[in-house]
Amino acid sequence: MYVMSRDGCKMIDKKAIEIVGIPSIVLMENAANEVFSKIKDLGQSFTVICGTGNNGGDGLAIGRKLVLAKREVHFVIISPRENYSNDFNVNYNIIDNMNCKISFIKDISDIHNLKEIINFNEIIIDSIFGIGINKELNEFYKEVIKVINDSKKYIIAVDVPSGLDCNTGNPMGGAVKASTTYTFEVVKLGFINYNSFKYLGNLEVIPIGIPNEIKDIINEGVTILEDYYYRDIIRKREIYGHKGDYGRAIIFAGSKGFTGAAYLATKACLKTGAGLTTLITPKDIQDILSGMLIESMTSNFNEEEKVDKLISTANAIAYGPGLPSSKEYEDFLLYISKNSSCHLVIDAEGINILSRRPEILDRLKGRMILTPHPGEMSRLVGKSISEVESDRINIAKEYAKKYKSIVLLKGYNTVITDGEKTYINTTGNSKMAAGGSGDCLTGMIVSLLAQKHSPLESALIGAYVHGKAGEIAGKYKYSVTASDIIDNISTIIHNIIM
Repeated sequence: MYVMSRDGCKMIDKKAIEIVGIPSIVLMENAANEVFSKIKDLGQSFTVICGTGNNGGDGLAIGRKLVLAKREVHFVIISPRENYSNDFNVNYNIIDNMNCKISFIKDISDIHNLKEIINFNEIIIDSIFGIGINKELNEFYKEVIKVINDSKKYIIAVDVPSGLDCNTGNPMGGAVKASTTYTFEVVKLGFINYNSFKYLGNLEVIPIGIPNEIKDIINEGVTILEDYYYRDIIRKREIYGHKGDYGRAIIFAGSKGFTGAAYLATKACLKTGAGLTTLITPKDIQDILSGMLIESMTSNFNEEEKVDKLISTANAIAYGPGLPSSKEYEDFLLYISKNSSCHLVIDAEGINILSRRPEILDRLKGRMILTPHPGEMSRLVGKSISEVESDRINIAKEYAKKYKSIVLLKGYNTVITDGEKTYINTTGNSKMAAGGSGDCLTGMIVSLLAQKHSPLESALIGAYVHGKAGEIAGKYKYSVTASDIIDNISTIIHNIIM
């Protein structure tokens, strides 16, 4: 499923009309059919609030179908100027000829009429503005939207909640707070922004008859992958495979007080299927972790000869979970950058080191998977957390492109990018918001890398399975620990490939 900007959305409509030959009125009718099928049983009375463009035309067509289904419908047309679009006019003439109930709200003095109409019906359909809105609303429209939101009714937004900029996800002075948004064909770019969630309500993407080939042509490089994709990219195990076939993963992690980070990353690596997993940790906690991690090997930073051999023969290395902040560990990452040839998954303190030591960053260019949360990303790029949160896709993409690496920017709707293609992972939920969850993800990704998945595949599969494992673990729980996630990893992967 594609994520597209305003221009991309306009272009797929344009190409469907011009290349395929689908009249715009047919697309409008298709949209109305889809929305009608979703909402017809939600109630008996509807207020359909329409602008005068094509989004308003969608609302008129949806309302017409509700009238034909014997629902009570009151159409309210917000029209300070009668600049109706052609397709709006077609649908307006139909409902007018059907003697439907129609009211006009032309200025602020009419607002009291809107309140009375809304109060009389159960459900509001919002179709005032679609994807086109990109400037501050005037006071009249702000007041209309305030009345809609203050009504406390169940609100259905058509394509985009009115007043929401579909590129940024920010309200343009005000926006309808929908209970459900039915958006057409693709996820709008701004819907990835956390600010948009309070306006979208439940989001559902519905088809309106635009061929996939058109979306493929207009593809802007941001995608939400369907579940079946992961089945195709996870490497299947040969019946005669042995541990050497599934890679050597090395994890540098842990410190006094943070043994859990090392344990969770290593355990997740094992559960994700790496053939040989070794944890390298400070000497003073090695014995503790060795007793806990009976399926993995351990070493410590002081065992120089052994560690050198492990670094040189590793298929994948993870660096950072639970490591202390000190020059010693900065220098050790520099040492790894000079003496290893495989890709590295860098997390937690490893990311902070890169923000302080750009010479290490330059040495690792082209062979990193970075897994920052927004705070760590802000330190990498020298921006505030709020700046990162407001432009997650572009910031991650630019950084990945600059360093020819993979960036996995954590958070709800995780952003994963190689600088060219960008993917949004939608699995997981806030039940997983607990310490150790990120360490678990690091272990999963380094394991997938060791098993010869590409860096991008490793990040994609890791994020997807991590989120799915959390969802399954949290099905009947209030919150989920990293250990709960780890317990589900292997089963989730098995179910995907089967």
